[in-house]
Amino acid sequence: MNGQSKLVNFWDRLTTVKSFLGNLIFLGVLLFLLSLAISALFSGSKNVDPEGKTLVFNPKGPIVEQISSNSGDPLDLLLYGSIPQSELARDVLEMFEALSKDNRIETVLLKLDNIPGTGQTVLYDIGQALKKVKDSGKKIIAVSDYYQESSYYLASFADEIILNPGGGVLIDGYHRSRLYYKSFIEKSKITINLFRVGKFKSAMEPYIRDSMSEADKEAALTYMTDLWNSWKNIVADNRNLDSNQIQDYPDRLDEFYAQESGNGSAVALNIGLVDKTLNRVETRKYLREIIGEDESEELMEISSSDYLTTVRSEKEGNKSNNKIAVIIASGTIMDGYQQAGMIGGDSTAKLIREAHEDEDTKAIVLRVDSGGGSAFASEVIREELEYAKTKGIKIIASMGNVAASGGYWISAAADEIWASHDTITGSIGIFGLFPTIDKTLKEIGISSDSVGTTNLATPDPFEELNTIYGKALQSEIEYGYTQFIDLVSKSRKMSYEQVDSIAQGRVWSGEDAIEIGLVDSLGNLNDAINRASELAEIENNFILTYPEIKSSWQIQILSSFSLGKENRNLYQSQLTRPFKDLLELKDLNDPKGIYAKCLDCLIK
Repeated sequence: MNGQSKLVNFWDRLTTVKSFLGNLIFLGVLLFLLSLAISALFSGSKNVDPEGKTLVFNPKGPIVEQISSNSGDPLDLLLYGSIPQSELARDVLEMFEALSKDNRIETVLLKLDNIPGTGQTVLYDIGQALKKVKDSGKKIIAVSDYYQESSYYLASFADEIILNPGGGVLIDGYHRSRLYYKSFIEKSKITINLFRVGKFKSAMEPYIRDSMSEADKEAALTYMTDLWNSWKNIVADNRNLDSNQIQDYPDRLDEFYAQESGNGSAVALNIGLVDKTLNRVETRKYLREIIGEDESEELMEISSSDYLTTVRSEKEGNKSNNKIAVIIASGTIMDGYQQAGMIGGDSTAKLIREAHEDEDTKAIVLRVDSGGGSAFASEVIREELEYAKTKGIKIIASMGNVAASGGYWISAAADEIWASHDTITGSIGIFGLFPTIDKTLKEIGISSDSVGTTNLATPDPFEELNTIYGKALQSEIEYGYTQFIDLVSKSRKMSYEQVDSIAQGRVWSGEDAIEIGLVDSLGNLNDAINRASELAEIENNFILTYPEIKSSWQIQILSSFSLGKENRNLYQSQLTRPFKDLLELKDLNDPKGIYAKCLDCLIK
């Protein structure tokens, strides 16, 4: 055997060994993950006697309308040591509703470190539930090393807020920032072919401007001011402060910190944002005095998940045949079938169809938390809701944090629309976008050429956009806008001109939306469910069903465990936030490339 053959043989054997070791390691990791998953699956919540215990509310992540199937991305495990987790809003609300009527528990402990990313509408609903718990005579204590805006909002409902002396309270109001690419695009010789209707439809402004338009600033500042005023007023009322004091805190934070030589916890204490500053050791000692210990010197506490499991097991089964189907429409609206955390035109319509084909279904509540997406998919969903109404089924749309653009499109079919005063809605407008890089390629010496049998050519990123196609698409987008206005006009019993005047792609808060006729009533999901039961004439005689798209078994396994409870850090989220509009555009899949999408709704 010559030297070259020996070398080849050596590398073949080395490759075999490497593959074997790689497979062995992979198998070991897989078995490890499966063992963790099985352990998590069989060590879940259990029935625990809550008598005399303190309920500990310690969410594992943001509180959301629907837990995304994509939260089980294995890459997160490798990059961050954990799989991001979240809590289901309806579970939290059910738990606090039961707690407000339960005399076995007298104290509630809030640990809210992991909830940044929770929308203000969800925060408002949970805050009102906490208020009900507090009004029932229970003592609520909030404990944290560091409060951010979302955690402090809920903490403000507590009787007592404890802060670590090394921590602080970060309140900075609402902001919206985006990157603008016009100059970069011009330098790169990229052509942005933009088609849109609505002077406030600013979703695509970053590609044609270098700064925010005045119309965009006006609309954004209006709804953000509504949300901020709501936040300030509720927190100020909870803490017996004036809302101007809350406003002063972020506006003059540098002065306050200078007065306390940079001690953030002292600032928060002096202003009245917190009641005590205690370190970890002091906090444990203080809580032991309040909560008490059992015979094994463990704190007398029960987790919120164990408590919810217990109270559910204690409920008597409802024997009613009347059903109200609560269908969650959360995420970007896309064509086809999508997993939980996204809204698929076909998959969501299928849930609606299965509900109205059940003879026991008397009403459907569509819970919307979406800035929209595919116009085609939005219409598929709306048509299925309209068909359900022909069977006598009552439809209520319940808006969550955001129900704008396509989110409003699918809500428009409802008999009534309910929103929170903190909901972001409206954004009635349409756009289409096709970037082409033919000029970019020519700049570096690459050309594209083509022939065809007609004057029409569908978009090719390497060629200048076909003029006939561009004009036709603009006409179709204008038609889509007219269709949007027309369906809102008919469903809201308003004139075309009235709707057009409040549309134009403008975003409104729920509080403003009710004044201009886009929304019927203000209330949370439970209010919408109760209203649905009234319209269907089945009050106090119905059961709730929550139809859901089932995720794949791989995602279910990966979502069932975590190697660490920490969420991705704030710095990382701030880095990725400006690119969110680009990342969302990447996944949009409307068959015509026409979108009712509110990228303008991105704040914080």
